[in-house]
Formats: sequence, structure tokens, C-alpha cells
Amino acid sequence: MGRAGLAGIVAFAVGLTTVLSLLLGNNPALFGDQPGSEELARRLALPGDVLLRLLVIVIALSIVIGIVNLLYIHIGRLTRGKFYSAVLLASFAFTIFWLTVNRGDTSLLEAVQVPIESALAALLFLSLALGGARVMQKRADIWGLLFVAVVLSVLLGSLPLAELAPVRAFSAWLLAVPVSAGARAILLGIALGTIVVGVRAVLGLDRSYRG
Repeated sequence: MGRAGLAGIVAFAVGLTTVLSLLLGNNPALFGDQPGSEELARRLALPGDVLLRLLVIVIALSIVIGIVNLLYIHIGRLTRGKFYSAVLLASFAFTIFWLTVNRGDTSLLEAVQVPIESALAALLFLSLALGGARVMQKRADIWGLLFVAVVLSVLLGSLPLAELAPVRAFSAWLLAVPVSAGARAILLGIALGTIVVGVRAVLGLDRSYRG
């Protein structure tokens, strides 16, 4: 068995263990009222908790490595006189200094991040409006009208106007029911697709990119 096959088996085993641990763990009701059901559920939840904590550690290390790599790249560009690299490095140094001196103070974040997010939200509004206009130009059917109606309802529902209270309620229902259902369906599809790919890799039905 090659390295690709071994990696596929390990990935499939870890994924299956995590899924079963999250489904069966911390849920004594699945085992009825039998004695020791709570202890059994706790033990079944342990592998999933350990793997999720390892995942958090790996993600944190990846973020640290990404930051170090970003700084290394821009320090190299700074030696060639790149202005935006100097701005990025100065901003990074000032942010670290601010958080070190003023621990727990989020005023810098609110003063910079909030205006940037507001500007991006305005750009998103224009992009959605332009996308709706193009959809109606190319496909003036019921699905195009439905897309435009949903976009307008969500955008108008986000405005802080008392006259738009019914639209705001309808927008909240859209986000709570259809959007939530679609997001869960996508997540379930991703989970099932991951399991299928893992099974096919273990059974040797798919060749990996490494051959």
C-alpha cells in the first residue's frame, strides 16, 4: 500500500470516528434508561472532542505560520521600496503595540474595522442590485423575478426604518427558514461527499493526485 492509500485510510478513519463521536456522544437518550448510559455517551464523545481540539491547534498554528509568511514576504518587498508593504508592516506593528498597551480595548478595531465593513456592505448592495438588473435582462422569467424580490426584501429589511417593519419581519423569516435550510443542506452535502470520497479512496476506486 502506497502513501496515498495510507493517507486515505487515515483520513477516512479520523472523519468517521469524529462523525460517530459527535452523533452518539453527549446524548444518553440514544441508549435509553439503562445504567451507565451517561458514562457511555461521555466516553463516545471523547474521541470527537480530542480530534476537534487538535483541529483547533492545527488551525491556530496555520494562522501563525501564515502571519509569519506574510511578514517575511512583505519585509522582502520593503527592501525593494514597495510602499504598500511598508503600510502593512507599520499597521501590523501599531496594532500589536496597541493591544499590548491597552489590553481589552477594542476602540481601534471599532474605529477601523466597522467603517471598512460598512463600505464593503455598500459595495455588496451595489453588486446585488447590478446582478439583479443583469439577471432580469438575460432571464426575465419567474426565477429571475424571485431572485430580485428576495434580494430587495433582504436589503430593505436591513434598513432601520419603522415603516419597513413588515418587510423586516419577512426578511428575518427568509434568513431563519429558507436560508438556514439551504445552508444545512449544503453542509450535509459536503459531509456526505467527504465520506464518499474517503470510501472511494480506501477502496481504490479513485486515484489520488499523487498517482
